Amino acid sequence: MLSMRVVKGRVVGNTVIADEALPEGMAVDILVHDADAGRWTLTGKGWARLLEASDAIEMGHFATDEELQAELDVVDAE
Repeated sequence: MLSMRVVKGRVVGNTVIADEALPEGMAVDILVHDADAGRWTLTGKGWARLLEASDAIEMGHFATDEELQAELDVVDAE
């Protein structure tokens, strides 16, 4: 089973600097808080659900990727 947690950070010189130490070579997914930065955007409802899910992850409650994407209300920008 995939284990996930939320780690915040900042971009410095085109490099993501995490607010906490991560193992060398660890694969990460990056959620950009800029709707114009990606190939898709979320509706207000989708962002609210995503933030709820992030809070739940921090508390140790998880949903599968399929469950979360089904609830995100994704709007395809293409």
